[in-house]
Amino acid sequence: MVKLIAAAAAALLLAGPAVPAQADPARSCPAARAGSAGCLLTARPAAEAKAAGLPQPFSAADLQQAYRLPSARLGGGQTIAVIVPYHNPNAGNDLAVYRKANGLPPCEGEFDCFRQVNQRGGDEPPGANPDWSLNSSAALDIAAAACPNCRLLLVEADDAGAENLGLAVDQAVKQGATVVTTPYGLPEYAGELAHAAHYAHPGVPVTAPSGDSGFPARTGRQLVPAAYGTVTAVGGTTLYRQAGARGWGETAWSGSGSGCSVYVARPAWQPKGACGAKRTVADTAAVADLRTPVAVYDSYSYGGWVAVGGTPIAAALVAGVYALAGNGDLITPGRQLQAGKGHLFDITAGKTGTCAAPELCNARPGYDGPTGYGSPNGIGAF
Repeated sequence: MVKLIAAAAAALLLAGPAVPAQADPARSCPAARAGSAGCLLTARPAAEAKAAGLPQPFSAADLQQAYRLPSARLGGGQTIAVIVPYHNPNAGNDLAVYRKANGLPPCEGEFDCFRQVNQRGGDEPPGANPDWSLNSSAALDIAAAACPNCRLLLVEADDAGAENLGLAVDQAVKQGATVVTTPYGLPEYAGELAHAAHYAHPGVPVTAPSGDSGFPARTGRQLVPAAYGTVTAVGGTTLYRQAGARGWGETAWSGSGSGCSVYVARPAWQPKGACGAKRTVADTAAVADLRTPVAVYDSYSYGGWVAVGGTPIAAALVAGVYALAGNGDLITPGRQLQAGKGHLFDITAGKTGTCAAPELCNARPGYDGPTGYGSPNGIGAF
């Protein structure tokens, strides 16, 4: 396992975006259905990933380097909340394993950096469900990778229904979360605006994955909460090593959800584009392709180290970047990204499908649907 999370010198050097074919990835939980969330992660146990010829999964140090994050210096006083349905009984222990293996400060002593509560803020957990455990483990690990000095709060909803997940977000803010990430998605539905207020907490950035089925989504609709105008919708990229000043390259991941909301009006901060009066997804992006995976630790459903992909990874990383910046109470996230695009890596290659309006499914200079304004280049845009 030490080899799995070794620093950059030990990882596979990729000269460009050519990566191994992704054959039969395993989805970590049931797909979404009307009014109920599904997870958006695909995964392989570490040994299977190696046998399949995938690049060595990225460690915390890799992610910090790729996105130029000042992770060692910032984040104190910030709390990142992860919202998931059901209980993961191994979440705290698994996070400890990840932190130790990646050289992150342990959650002990004065730095008691992990708490786990139900959607009412109590200690009595909801029913356990191994199908969802990877979502909590992955989001906690990647948020910690981006912001090792942040505290982490896992809020477990009673189930995957829209109302209980929304109540869990509200509880996270009551518990003092300064940033919230939601590693799940519900295909847009007629009553979704009734739940939008759960994801609108001024001063608390909320990040959500844009999806895993490209343009258009399988349902022809985007996902909520990503489509809500108060949420930072995070798309996915293929991240790889290459020569040059950055040392890394990125293209839009073909699975990154992009396009127009069916029900959500274009927020005031978002310029009018191909979606007209409706919200355009996404706003920003980060690594999500299982062909260039991240390493996470989940003992409840996978028995240990796992190579993982999916836009929840990107959403958790961006949550960590918001926490590093530490100014959520001063910003409107979408407007801030637009104003701070000079502090983002502009993704100009890759596509998520075929569309009449190129900006919705093709990465290109400036704003585009698959990657928004770009991926984090430090914290300046956050």
